[in-house]
Amino acid sequence: MRPDEEFVGHALVEFLGGASRASVSDGEDPPDLYLHVGISRIGVEVTRLSQFTFESDGRLGNRNKQDIFGIRILDKLDAEVGQRLPEKIGLLIELCIPVQNARSFKKSLKQWVEEIAADPKKGFKEERKIEGSKVTVSVIEQQPIKRKIHGLVTNKNSLTYIPMNAHLLLEDRILVKDKICSGLSKPIWLALLNDYCLADADTYADAGLHLKLNHCFERIFLVSDQGAVNELFIGA
Repeated sequence: MRPDEEFVGHALVEFLGGASRASVSDGEDPPDLYLHVGISRIGVEVTRLSQFTFESDGRLGNRNKQDIFGIRILDKLDAEVGQRLPEKIGLLIELCIPVQNARSFKKSLKQWVEEIAADPKKGFKEERKIEGSKVTVSVIEQQPIKRKIHGLVTNKNSLTYIPMNAHLLLEDRILVKDKICSGLSKPIWLALLNDYCLADADTYADAGLHLKLNHCFERIFLVSDQGAVNELFIGA
């Protein structure tokens, strides 16, 4: 099992009463794993709920993958430029992604940050367009800590309406996984590991009640990144 599948499997075991009541083993992919409860063996397919982006060509993208690009840039700037800043001074960088040319964007941003770090003035804040994307850099006062460059990553191709995002994520994951699992031996459960932290169990529960889908899953579960498990009921 992958680490996320193992995490979900153990969370479901705890939800079902612990190791004295249930156990988990590898699946054939699909399903990703099996739960053993008494004499029953239940196939469980695991998938992640990650926020969509809406690309210009009509495709749905994965926001987490795009955000990682921005996070890695911020981490690299902190490692390569951050320690040049005075002891109680840091930078706050706000990135808007995706960018038109990743290589040129990284080079231009680093040059600008190096210029600011060479003479950081308290209260400084400036916005620029780099490779078609807005970037804001602010000089901030901070306590002496190891990290000197902090950041925010926003995505211009994502929706900000949380209930709609939750609805779309549930619908997509259920339909995609139904195609994969419909021919498997029953029962089959679906476990949704929530990567979209802005939507909680109540948000997904409400979205599920408004979905009208036929699917092969006997039960569908939402698993948080803390291991909390909630059962979702999808309208048919």
